[in-house]
Amino acid sequence: MKRIVLFAEGHGEDVALVRLVKRLLTEQGVWERRDILLDEHPFRVGQVGRLVKDGCSQWKRWLAASIKRRNLGGVLLVLDGDAKRIEGRAFCTAAVAARLADEAKAAGAGTKFSVAVVFARQEYESWLIPAVAALAGSRLSDGRRIRPDTELPVGDLEEKRDAKGWINSVLEGGYHATRDQATLTELADLQAIRNFRLRSFRRLEAALAELVLAIREDMHVATPRLQT
Repeated sequence: MKRIVLFAEGHGEDVALVRLVKRLLTEQGVWERRDILLDEHPFRVGQVGRLVKDGCSQWKRWLAASIKRRNLGGVLLVLDGDAKRIEGRAFCTAAVAARLADEAKAAGAGTKFSVAVVFARQEYESWLIPAVAALAGSRLSDGRRIRPDTELPVGDLEEKRDAKGWINSVLEGGYHATRDQATLTELADLQAIRNFRLRSFRRLEAALAELVLAIREDMHVATPRLQT
């Protein structure tokens, strides 16, 4: 049984990402063949700036650590895509994701195991906005309620900054990622998210499917690929 290991940005996102990926893989019918295992102990690797610094040395160290997990089949890295500049250049999620995937080859990605890099636009919480709006009036398990008059914010959700602030404004008692991110992920109607055709969420689902296929066919990938 091959293992998928998750890399998340920080505390709160690690637990939420496990729940989200587990739900997506369940919908994809991955468990039926019992050949793939989701590792429920993600690495917390920090923001993208740390991973690309010094020739992506920290990124490669994290990957080396993941190889020690038994029967590693694939690594999924999910980070917020709200940086403005990286190494003095305007931040481009596609370019940086491709660079991280390419640099991962030095640690064996594409040959010994697979790697997929995904950026949420702008934040992980940006994916949750449609689901939170769909839950208007509902209560969390601790009794706090999402305001009944909650409406979606105006504009492109993937270009909206401070998604955390928006959720904070509609959730009674406020929003704290370490406390609420995983709970909202568990409650989220995934189809409500898909209905907005968020490119970054579609990329997440496609990356997972690509990882599963690569692991099963023993034809490892490092994705996205650099454009030539």
